[in-house]
Amino acid sequence: MEMVCFTADEEHGEIPELADNILKKTKSVFGIGETQPVSYLYPANIPSKQTKTEWSLTSNDLKKTIDYLIEGQPYPKYNLGPIELIISYNFKLIEPINKTELPNQQDVSSLLIWLTKNSCVSPRLCFPFIEPNQEFWDYLNSIAEFIPFKFDSKYLRLVHSNKKGTTNMFSRL
Repeated sequence: MEMVCFTADEEHGEIPELADNILKKTKSVFGIGETQPVSYLYPANIPSKQTKTEWSLTSNDLKKTIDYLIEGQPYPKYNLGPIELIISYNFKLIEPINKTELPNQQDVSSLLIWLTKNSCVSPRLCFPFIEPNQEFWDYLNSIAEFIPFKFDSKYLRLVHSNKKGTTNMFSRL
């Protein structure tokens, strides 16, 4: 779990005092954090003027952090931030009836949750099936009631290596 504060992007009209006040208050509650440029301008590798400060938090900090985010509302609408909480959860898929882990899972699945002005959830499910056969579709049907978001099979992709074996290719099912 990580919390991030961004400074204002003054070049795009964001008011720096608002973001500076949020950052100052957040530092007083969570400590100094680690500050770095948001990006580096390519190819000269010049750091951008806008910075981000990050705090790595534990699950024990979740209630305190959410309460802090609620208390600080409303937040200004900036391109980035000005503050967000990113919660990540990595897991392996299980068979829902007997609760056993599916075999041959090379990649873990994950769920990313961004709590910010425009909150979102980003699931990444890595199914350990060679092809979308009947067993695959039966598995999808068996977990459908447990998925905490709208699931649409049109977003599923089959991953395979390119001819040289140097990168992954994605194709629709």
